Amino acid sequence: MPSGALHRTVYMSTAVGVLRAEELDRIYLRAKSANSREAITGLMLFYEGVFLQVLEGPAAGVTSLMERIRRDRRHANLVVLESGAVDTRSFHQSPMHFIAARNLSAGEKQAFSELSQAVAARPAGLPGGLGLSDFLAAFAAAKPA
Repeated sequence: MPSGALHRTVYMSTAVGVLRAEELDRIYLRAKSANSREAITGLMLFYEGVFLQVLEGPAAGVTSLMERIRRDRRHANLVVLESGAVDTRSFHQSPMHFIAARNLSAGEKQAFSELSQAVAARPAGLPGGLGLSDFLAAFAAAKPA
């Protein structure tokens, strides 16, 4: 297992083109396998053409993964919402917890849309009280895929 301080990065990005369910499944399976090898855990949400991903693990591994994601041509408008050292993992159950759009509740879809709109309107910084921690906490308790 790689060493290093525990680090979390949360980002949103826009998908380039249309991603079909089969492609999302391939992305998920590859991420789950690669993350397992690097001791990275996290969450991936995809709704209305927008990715929200949480990556947790050794700082060097998360940084390296973010560099690969930034170069991935399937992403545009990548905005880091949060990045820094953490004491504990929120998504310790799985190398990659994936929530498909069809499994989001109406309230979760609304919250995701509002977060996405806030990020698009202010990519340099989010308004206070956005509730990112509360939004993510709801998924941390969910059973991993």
